[in-house]
Amino acid sequence: MESDRRLDRTLTRCEIHRAPDPRLTAFDVAAERGRDAVVLSGSVLTDHLKTRAIEAVAATADRPVAATDLTVLEAEASTRTVTAPVVSVRADPDRDAEQVTQALYGASITAYDSETDADGVEWRRVRTPDGYVGWIERAHLGVGAEIDADAAVGAGRLDVATDPGTLYGGTECEVLDRGERVRVRFRTGAENDLPADALEPLPDAPAESVGEAAVETARAYLGTEYVWGGLTVEGIDCSGLTWIAYRRNGVALPRDADLQRRVGQRVEREALAPGDLLFFPGHVALGLGGDRFVHADGDASEVVVDSLDPDDDRYNEARAESFEFATRPA
Repeated sequence: MESDRRLDRTLTRCEIHRAPDPRLTAFDVAAERGRDAVVLSGSVLTDHLKTRAIEAVAATADRPVAATDLTVLEAEASTRTVTAPVVSVRADPDRDAEQVTQALYGASITAYDSETDADGVEWRRVRTPDGYVGWIERAHLGVGAEIDADAAVGAGRLDVATDPGTLYGGTECEVLDRGERVRVRFRTGAENDLPADALEPLPDAPAESVGEAAVETARAYLGTEYVWGGLTVEGIDCSGLTWIAYRRNGVALPRDADLQRRVGQRVEREALAPGDLLFFPGHVALGLGGDRFVHADGDASEVVVDSLDPDDDRYNEARAESFEFATRPA
């Protein structure tokens, strides 16, 4: 029994060292000591992780390591797309599991293995456009069509007469024809005629004033309810707001606040410019220039503008006292 516990500890150390963030990868490995070999089973995201798991166990085990029952998810990956206006991405294949992020209609999704929960609901493990690895209900995924996405819905919410019925800001599409209305195609293969002013171009590269553009995008979410893992005007969280504000303007940020703080260059508080990311313990905001910032604030339960300046009528004392640092991502 002690040997089996030693193998479990070996795999735990390997996971901590090689795959420490379950939001970004998968490392679900078990070891069972057989008569002639230690048998590894479960799943890992990449072949590299499989190799590392085998090496770690081989260094501890007193017999050969067999890993034919250890699945490499990327080897079985397929491309899918979201067929609902917006779907929850869960930490586990369960409707009660934490919503870690969301995916919009027509998003390009990498799909891996599947599971059926206790209620008979089928799930697919996926990687979303923001890099998260999580679970989406299989019913909300379909085979995608190839498009050259060059535009996105700019309105916070756009109701359309055909499927999917509602489109949210950031939903990508390809422009087919421009007239009084714009004909577009989504990755689902569906086509629709949309008002020209409901679309915004997807930039090939960030503009020089990308920070100001990100601020303008973020301001469109003012008053939106704070929802953990949210990405739409129906509900959004702090890092979702900064992520989508920059993504809609050609800059790819990590999805979570603790990951976003690792990118960009540090900025002194006296030099804050529009679009700078302001960090607090477990929280991120988008600077408006100077001491003001826009953020999805859990305390206020919505997206608001606050200030670090005690003389400002929007002064947020709690945020001012817990401010850590700022970065300029682009």
